[in-house]
Amino acid sequence: MEYVLDGELVTGRMVEVEGIKYPRKGFADVPGMIPVKETPTLEDGQTFEWNSGSEVDGEWVRFVVREKTADEKMAEIRGTRDNLLSDTDWTGMSDVTMSADMVTYRQALRDLPATVSVDSPVYPTKP
Repeated sequence: MEYVLDGELVTGRMVEVEGIKYPRKGFADVPGMIPVKETPTLEDGQTFEWNSGSEVDGEWVRFVVREKTADEKMAEIRGTRDNLLSDTDWTGMSDVTMSADMVTYRQALRDLPATVSVDSPVYPTKP
């Protein structure tokens, strides 16, 4: 478990407060020591927004969980699309004959950002 004291993350095996040395396993007993809230599991469509931290209900929170914006979702879709396209780039080499199915697949990938819902993207099936 991590702890924060006076707004700073406590590192090391020991901390001294008002002349008293506390070992790591005793950090919970240090006056003013606040435990850092564990990072939650994100659900689809969520992301972390990191901040400098603040105390909420007796725990130090270093992030805010929020819904992704449409622009963030579209950036992920484009990234996936770009990776799928690059996986098939070899089919466009001069010594390879690209099949009609592959031409259709690659065109569908290039058209994808304009033809997909950001909340439920469906990618074309690779031939």
